[in-house]
Amino acid sequence: MGQHDLAACSVTGPAGHGLRFGPIDRHHWRRLARPVLVAAALGAATGVIAVANPFKHHVTPPCPFHAVTGLWCPLCGGTRAVWAATHGDFRLMLHANILFPAIVVLIGWTWLGWAGRATGWWRLPVPKGRSFKLAVVAVLVAFTVLRNLPGLGALAPPSVA
Repeated sequence: MGQHDLAACSVTGPAGHGLRFGPIDRHHWRRLARPVLVAAALGAATGVIAVANPFKHHVTPPCPFHAVTGLWCPLCGGTRAVWAATHGDFRLMLHANILFPAIVVLIGWTWLGWAGRATGWWRLPVPKGRSFKLAVVAVLVAFTVLRNLPGLGALAPPSVA
């Protein structure tokens, strides 16, 4: 180990789950390149959305599902939710897409798990498997149905001018 390497350690919880930190060296940094590039791309996209107000004009192409059916998909309003979150308007963010916070947490946790596995620095239990996928699909389908029912217009995203 070089002078900049850290000793390996682990912090485990019940049943051995938890964080496991390994030594840091150049090889680990190379493996971290892809997760860092993905985070940078998401950060850049978030920056563009924060500057370009999606409530005044389309920042991204319109949703193909909404364009064809006239119904709101589970991700409709996501761009507006990003803009609202970057401007600290959490009420508007939830109105744009109430699933947005859960999606952000899931993406963030998955990214942290990927970065940890790529470097060997830590291991996070990342949700996966058939049961998890079925649960995600069930939530997305239920949300799509609910946000398109008459009387539940509050679940629909605000319109673009």
